[in-house]
Amino acid sequence: MDQLQIKDLEIFAYHGLFPSEKELGQKFVISAILSYDITKAATDLDLTASVHYGELCQQWTTWFQETTEDLIETVAYKLVERTFDAYPLVQEIKLELKKPWAPVHLPLDTCSVTIHRRKQRAFIALGSNMGDKQANLKQAIEKMRNRGIHILKESSVLATEPWGGVEQDSFANQVVEVETWLPAQVLLENLLAIESEMGRVREVHWGPRLIDLDLLFVEDQVLYTDDLILPHPYIAERLFVLESLQEIAPHFIHPTLKQPIRNLYNALKQ
Repeated sequence: MDQLQIKDLEIFAYHGLFPSEKELGQKFVISAILSYDITKAATDLDLTASVHYGELCQQWTTWFQETTEDLIETVAYKLVERTFDAYPLVQEIKLELKKPWAPVHLPLDTCSVTIHRRKQRAFIALGSNMGDKQANLKQAIEKMRNRGIHILKESSVLATEPWGGVEQDSFANQVVEVETWLPAQVLLENLLAIESEMGRVREVHWGPRLIDLDLLFVEDQVLYTDDLILPHPYIAERLFVLESLQEIAPHFIHPTLKQPIRNLYNALKQ
């Protein structure tokens, strides 16, 4: 992918763990590589299809100086977050933040942190069988948007029978395709936070729920931890999930089953 590189932008600011750092300030140095398609800007002379590096450097300076943070990790993370928000065409950012005047009383050239993030596509299943079900789904999607999770596609809402053997009301279900620079684990934490904000209480396994947000796929990642399994382990067993996926992404290949969604859907339906 094409890249824009900015190297060693110096900014004087007041970040640091010690009171003296916040009072006296010090120099920080930013270098970054932004990856995106430069073709349209290059061929059509269209600056809106590129990143104006002069404006970006000024934005970084403004953002950098408008607050004080204890850790340079926090500052670097916020710069990456705000750059993705301000420039939707950017697909990947690698940013290094140097602190050459770090209060280390030893021979030291500089210390730095580097954050590397790229946008990924993911699929999230939504379900609700309490209260105004469709309104709950819409509210959850809006909360995703408010957290910087870009909604690419939404399936139709399906009315489905409960899955898991617990007596309860029918569900409203759908699947959304999203784009996000958040790592899979952090994306999951955001989904759980949205469930909590909306008032979900986990009392009965597979029981009634105000809102349920399941992370199905994050591109072709295969992951197994105590908190997150990718792909979601029940995709191929849930017809309502496959039906919604079939509507918006029929040719997506299941990373472990090595089958397109349309094949899995047709097999389970039969």
